[in-house]
Amino acid sequence: MQRRLPQAPLSDGSAVFLDIDGTLLDIAVTPDAVMVPPTLPDLLRRLAVARNGALALISGRPILDIDRMFGAGIAVAAEHGAVLRDAGGRILHTAPTDPALAALAAPLRALVARHPGALLEEKQFGYALHWRRAPHWRDALVATAGRLTADQTALILLPAHAALEIRLRGADKATALARFMAEAPFAGRAPVFIGDDITDEPAIAWAEAHGGRGLHVARDFSGGPEAVRAWLAMSTTRAET
Repeated sequence: MQRRLPQAPLSDGSAVFLDIDGTLLDIAVTPDAVMVPPTLPDLLRRLAVARNGALALISGRPILDIDRMFGAGIAVAAEHGAVLRDAGGRILHTAPTDPALAALAAPLRALVARHPGALLEEKQFGYALHWRRAPHWRDALVATAGRLTADQTALILLPAHAALEIRLRGADKATALARFMAEAPFAGRAPVFIGDDITDEPAIAWAEAHGGRGLHVARDFSGGPEAVRAWLAMSTTRAET
C-alpha cells in the first residue's frame, strides 16, 4: 500500500474522531501508566470549539479512565462504543449487559494470577488481557481465553497491541462513529478518524466510505502519537489565525 501523508490540515467543516492509546498517547507498559501531555486536553477543546463541538474520543478505555485523563466536556465513545456520551454529558447509547461477562471475571483473574506479569483490565462491558510485561505468555493467555469464551456467542475476542480484548459483539468503533454522525453537532460534516490498532480499522474504513478521511498512525504519520498531536496543533493554529 502506498504511504499517505496527511499534509492538509483539518478543515473547520470536519468532524474529528480520535482514538487515545497509540494515537494521542504513547502506549505504556500498563494502561494506567500512560502520560497525558499537559497541553493536550486544552488542544482537544480548541479543536472542538473550532468545529462547534464536533470532536469525540473513541476508545477501548472505560469512560471513567477517559474523564480522569482529559476531564469532562468532550464527547466520548468508551469501551469501543459500548457507551456514547455527548460533550454536555448526555448518554446517547449504552450497550445491554450480558451475564456471560460477569461469569468470566473469576476464571480470568485466576488466569492472570497463574501467569506473572500478565494483567487483566476489567471494564463494565468487557475485559482486556495484557501481556506487554510478559510477552512469553501470549499464546497461553489467548488459548485459555478462547476456551473460556468458546460457547459464548454474545462475546467476541479481538487482538490489540500486546493485548486481547474480550467484549460484547456489536460494540465497535465504526458503529460508534456512525451513531455520532447521526447526531448534532457531527451530522452533515466530513468525518475524520485517526487510529492505530486493529480495533480502529473498521472506523478508518467507515470514515473513508462516508466522504471523510480515515488515518492510521503507522501508515499516515511519521513519528507516532507525537506527530499526530503536532498535526492537530497545526490544524488548531490554522483555524485560529
